[in-house]
Amino acid sequence: AERYVDDVLSGRQVACRWVRLACERHRRDLETGQQRGLYFDETAAKVAISFFSVLHHWKGEWAGQPVTLEPAQQFWIWSLFGWKRADGSRRFRTAYLEVARKNGKTTIAAGVGLYLAFVDGEPGAEVYSAATMRDQARISHRDATRMVKSSPQLRSIIGVFRDNLHEVKSGSKFEPLSADYNSLDGLNIHGFIADELHAWPQPELWGVLK
Repeated sequence: AERYVDDVLSGRQVACRWVRLACERHRRDLETGQQRGLYFDETAAKVAISFFSVLHHWKGEWAGQPVTLEPAQQFWIWSLFGWKRADGSRRFRTAYLEVARKNGKTTIAAGVGLYLAFVDGEPGAEVYSAATMRDQARISHRDATRMVKSSPQLRSIIGVFRDNLHEVKSGSKFEPLSADYNSLDGLNIHGFIADELHAWPQPELWGVLK
C-alpha cells in the first residue's frame, strides 16, 4: 500500500487527480495528523488487508484461488481501516469506490462486508448490502456467501442461511436489503455496502441507512 503511494506520487503509477490527492493527504497526515487528533493504526490496517487472503474467488479463471489485492485496492483498505481518531474510532465513516467493470468491485464489497460483520470486534454487528432492488443487493452478498462456503476458517464460525450470514457467538449478521424492505427504520447498522449507488433513483434509502 505504501509503495503504491510512492509510485503515484513519483509518477510511476498513472492515477487520476482524486487518487493522487488521496495519496498526498495520506502522506501529509502521517506527518501532521497527530496535531488534529488523528493517527495511523498500522496493525489494524494490516489485519484488514490480511483478512482478504482468507477469502477465495469462486468463479472465472481464478476460481478456488485466494484473493490477492492489487496495490490500489490495498491502499483503499489500508486507508479505510488504518486511520483512527484520538478515541480509537475510525476516521473515515464513508468511503466511495468507483472503478471500471471487471476490477473487483464486488469482491472488495463482499470482503469489507464480511470484515465489518465478523472481524471488526463489534458484538451484535448488523451489516447490510443495500440497493434499490433486493436482487441487486444480493449480488455482493452472494459473493460473500460463496466466500464463506469456500473458506474453512470462515465456514467454521459463520452460519449460512438464505439471505443471511450470521455468527451465533457474537450475534452478528450480514444480510441484503433494499428500498422495499419493510422495517428500515428499525435497523441498528454497524456498516452497509451501497451497491450501484449511481443508479439509485431516490435518496431516501441512502438517508435512512446513513
